[in-house]
Amino acid sequence: MKTIIRFKQSVILTASCFLIMVSTAATADREAKQAKLDAACEQAREAKLAPMKKQFIEDCVKNEEQPDRESCEFFYSDFGAQSGNRAPLFYDLPECVKAFEYQNSQD
Repeated sequence: MKTIIRFKQSVILTASCFLIMVSTAATADREAKQAKLDAACEQAREAKLAPMKKQFIEDCVKNEEQPDRESCEFFYSDFGAQSGNRAPLFYDLPECVKAFEYQNSQD
């Protein structure tokens, strides 16, 4: 009888370890996919923001809104990011929507 109980405990322990390993692997895969989707989102946002940021900097230099180019670049360095009550720009791009939907899914 004691042998059967020990065997059952061993089986339960082995099954528990297996489930933990499978769960950990699934979590790691999900995190890797999320990181890939997030990177694609940020790359798409930067592609959209870069020309706009460049134009703002050029206008700043041309109109002498700041003392020099370096100051204009610093002033617009966070263009497109969330700041205060200002919402971040371009999280409505398809790549970002895909990343957001995956983050909120149960897959």
